[in-house]
Amino acid sequence: YAVMCGIMAEYDTVQNKIKNGYIFKDHLDKAIELKPQDPLSYYLLGRWCYAVAQLSWIERKVAATLFGEPPSATVEDALKNFLKVEEIHPAYSKLNYVFLAKCYKALGQTEKAMKMCVAASSMNTVSKEVDAASSKAIFTQINKTH
Repeated sequence: YAVMCGIMAEYDTVQNKIKNGYIFKDHLDKAIELKPQDPLSYYLLGRWCYAVAQLSWIERKVAATLFGEPPSATVEDALKNFLKVEEIHPAYSKLNYVFLAKCYKALGQTEKAMKMCVAASSMNTVSKEVDAASSKAIFTQINKTH
């Protein structure tokens, strides 16, 4: 259910995105409580924390107006969850490395960010087409500004 809320949020209004974000977070907390060694739950929680940390001023104001208090998370919270993924399941996914790199970059830790980019780039992929596209996507994701 949390995954579906996350997918829906990508294509929804700011109001519904924030509303579904609260639902998403509640279901992730339950999933982690039920299965604390599942790396996917921590990865998704890291993505949630990262997205919340990147909310614009207007998105925070909308959340405060509609729900009383905007969701709260920092890049450090996101980093902690992505590192937990690596602790549970080393080399879990390219995207986990991408988000580790984004967190390190946001925190001014360029060397660590580059190491994560290299780690992501060195992971095996399904095909050469996917490999070329994913390498480009990794560096595009890292260089995006929010």
